[in-house]
Amino acid sequence: MPDGLHPLTIRLRPSPALLAAILVAHLAGAVALFFMDLPLAATIPLVLLLLVSAVLAVRAQACKRGLSLVLAADGALRICREGGSHDAWGRVLPGAVLFPAVSWFALAWTARDGRPRRLRLMLIAAEVNEEGGSGNIQWRRLRTWLRHRAPGTGPDTLSPADAG
Repeated sequence: MPDGLHPLTIRLRPSPALLAAILVAHLAGAVALFFMDLPLAATIPLVLLLLVSAVLAVRAQACKRGLSLVLAADGALRICREGGSHDAWGRVLPGAVLFPAVSWFALAWTARDGRPRRLRLMLIAAEVNEEGGSGNIQWRRLRTWLRHRAPGTGPDTLSPADAG
């Protein structure tokens, strides 16, 4: 990737399809509990667990609105909120897994309080905000950056779409 593109800003958004899948999975779990022959004392905590899980998943999707990843040429990554407030900065760790529509990667990052942390991210193509109907250009740029900046990401993870 030419250095003129750095720092590259990837804007994220919630994915309605992923949100629907999350809610359907939680609903399926609740329906399965309905058909199980469990005592009420066991069913209530399981239903509460499903409810808390669904709320946290919806909240995680909602938090992606206004979130941006700023990718630097040296492998550094900043997580920023809309308006430029800096949430965290870090470096991509070895072993990113890249598929045509989903990418998993880990970051060693520093929180605002200065403590080192690890963060694992899973992003799907639908979560990358493509401004102006530019297709999947930002998604491809993110995957290319990961391929070149995450040590141990081999060429076997290359998709035909990215090869061309």
